[in-house]
Formats: sequence, C-alpha cells, structure tokens
Amino acid sequence: MSAEISKDDPRPESEQAADILRQEILRGDIKPGAHVGSVRDLATRFKISGMTVQRALTILREDGLILTTSRGSYARDPEQATEASEADAGVDLPEVLRQLEHLTSQVSELRGRLEALENRSVPGGA
Repeated sequence: MSAEISKDDPRPESEQAADILRQEILRGDIKPGAHVGSVRDLATRFKISGMTVQRALTILREDGLILTTSRGSYARDPEQATEASEADAGVDLPEVLRQLEHLTSQVSELRGRLEALENRSVPGGA
C-alpha cells in the first residue's frame, strides 16, 4: 500500500500522488468519509512540496473522489464520484454560503464605517 513517487516516472509528481490516493480510495483502503490526510502529512509521506500535494488534491476533487471543506479533504464513495463531480465539481455549498454570508456582513459593516467617516468630514471640510 505504500506506493512512492518515482523520479523515473515522466508524469508530474502531483499526478503520481493523485494516482496513488485514487487507487487507495478505489480499493477501499481510504473509506468514504475518511480523511485522506493533511497537506503536511501527505507532503511528508510522498516527499513532495505542499503545493504539489494541493495540485494532487485538486485532481482528485475534479474527479469527484474527494470533498474538501474548511476541515480538510475527505474520500467520497467511488460509486457516487462521477455523479458528484458532474453535479457540483467538489463544491461544498453550505461552506460557500457561510463564507458568502460572512463577506456580506463584513461589506455591510465597512459601508457603515465609511458613511460615518464621510459624515464626519463633510461639515468641517472644504
């Protein structure tokens, strides 16, 4: 199970890492819903950079084999992977909506601060 990245393989290291993880998910070594590992752990395991691990995870996300949330990347059921990748391309909609709500709140707060500053500077200015 401990496949390694090969310097002799002409494919990029990110594709090799993605293929190793893909096989582990398809074989059931990494069960649906299980954490596939942190970027740091995977970088150490494969002896590659964190950016290369991120690219490998992107490949798996695009294939619908993993779901990435703010808490990490988790294996999806391979049977549902194709349907899921076509349906949402790995997007965690509740997380996106939560972030959008947070950003909307921040913009509203900043708008209020800006209006208050503008109101203060108008009477005494010009």
